[in-house]
Amino acid sequence: MRKFTIVGGGITGLTAAFYAERYLPDDVTITLLEATDRLGGKIDTYETGEFAVERGPDSYVFRKTAMTELIEDVGLGDELVRNGVGQAYVLHHDGLHPIPKQTVMGIPLDVNAFRETTLLSEEEHEALKHMLLTPPDVEVPDSDVSLGLYLRERVGDPIVDRLIEPLLSGIYAGDIDQMSAMSTFPQFIEGEKKYGNLYEGMRHLRPEQRVAEVGAKKVGQFASLKRGLKSLTDRLAERLERTEIVLNCSVEQVSEREDGYRLFTNRGDIDTDHLVLTVPPRLIRQFLPKVDSDFLADMKPHATATCSLVFKKEDIELPFVGTGFVTSQEANVTITACTFIDQKWPHAVPEGYHVLRVFLGRPGADDIVEASDEEIIETALHDLRGLMHIHREPVQTVVSRLRDGLPPYAVFHADRVKALRAEMSRVYPGVILAGIAYDGIGMPDCVKSVHEQVKALSEKNEI
Repeated sequence: MRKFTIVGGGITGLTAAFYAERYLPDDVTITLLEATDRLGGKIDTYETGEFAVERGPDSYVFRKTAMTELIEDVGLGDELVRNGVGQAYVLHHDGLHPIPKQTVMGIPLDVNAFRETTLLSEEEHEALKHMLLTPPDVEVPDSDVSLGLYLRERVGDPIVDRLIEPLLSGIYAGDIDQMSAMSTFPQFIEGEKKYGNLYEGMRHLRPEQRVAEVGAKKVGQFASLKRGLKSLTDRLAERLERTEIVLNCSVEQVSEREDGYRLFTNRGDIDTDHLVLTVPPRLIRQFLPKVDSDFLADMKPHATATCSLVFKKEDIELPFVGTGFVTSQEANVTITACTFIDQKWPHAVPEGYHVLRVFLGRPGADDIVEASDEEIIETALHDLRGLMHIHREPVQTVVSRLRDGLPPYAVFHADRVKALRAEMSRVYPGVILAGIAYDGIGMPDCVKSVHEQVKALSEKNEI
């Protein structure tokens, strides 16, 4: 009897089990090991009364179809909802500024997009307009470069620091000047290669490539589920028929056997022929000492926290009608972003309430994540009070922490992942690496990667 074992019960591990049942022969036994007492990993929806508050990710980019296909495969297609659309803002040192319309991730699609914004002075706007219409004489990168360097050379520091960096940090929780351009936004470079400069490349982007475009669509570009994303991981677990799920099972070490691997766990030894590891890079280094430990050591995840605050509408005066704001590093606050949940996801909040989800923790400044719940709540409220009138305390608060959060996608990330997998196939045949550390931080990227790897394994008749 051949054995297929998955370590990690988050969205990646559950997806691996789901598609393993579809593609692998019936005589293969499938086991999923999860170190905690629950499945779902970073996905966790806190439900109380009529509220559904996400502790982890709240949505995915709808254009990335792998997630939608999975949702439909498990029978939840009729539960899909799209985000509400509205004006978003960026908080700078001098207050809130509306994010200009006709921009993609802060990059203009129209040279006059910033004409009415208060983010740039008249002189800075003219300098940006000149850079867009008369691009600087810089070469299109042939290999990976820092995303920050790439953008600064083409649109200048002011708009990078005040708008693009806050928006991208909200997605990747990383340092834009250390971030890989090829692994995060390859469409920037691809567009420049095809159309001669970044501005024309962005203007010619296909609609499905326009991540977080402002002022162009009436339909939200993000999707979630009516009862929260936990309903997906719950449904995945329900749909598993051949998979043995073992909770509270922590893998402590992996050793090689002549015909596979032996997992040493707190619940006894487990032998397997093939192995899917969806655990953080620090554990890969521990389990598989013969692979590139320098690369894995470099992938130290950023810790973040969120604080969801439930207010009665009469107890708070929001500063604007819209979906929320991100903060620049020049803003004198600790929080990094705030989503107005009742505006972005109105299905999740009953009438008569405002729910604000506040994000905290930056690379190199994440001490707040280890603070007490009370300190995190007070920090969030202190920063919010500088922006809006709060007449009474929230009626409910939900604090969450993500310690093994988003890994840094540093320059040459994709090349190093490719080399790592090539080395894996040589020294650890039959072991699959999957999860946010490798092929993309979004849930669709994790789903697509592990789906393709399990399918390829079956097509090679290696199991």
